[in-house]
Amino acid sequence: MQCPTCSQFNSATDVRCLNCRTTLIYEAEGHSKEFKKAAHALDARMYSGIGALLGFFLVAGLLKFVFTAHWLSDREIYLAAALSGLVGSVIGLVFLRFKSNY
Repeated sequence: MQCPTCSQFNSATDVRCLNCRTTLIYEAEGHSKEFKKAAHALDARMYSGIGALLGFFLVAGLLKFVFTAHWLSDREIYLAAALSGLVGSVIGLVFLRFKSNY
């Protein structure tokens, strides 16, 4: 295997170049800290967004169509649904923290 940086020929099983120490096989080395940080940030946005959507639509649907005896106006239903969306977002982030183990 030829190094892309210094053109040194290395064995096919070498993870790093013997001459310049450039990584040749990225899968054997693992992911970098920057990659892990970016992946965690993306997961945090995804989990909080899914939690917010579930919280908002669950409460809005329940208050509008199931619990109709409360006689809430549409503005009050929207306020309750927006607050439950915020709570759902926080619950999504807590779920991610327990899932990621760090």
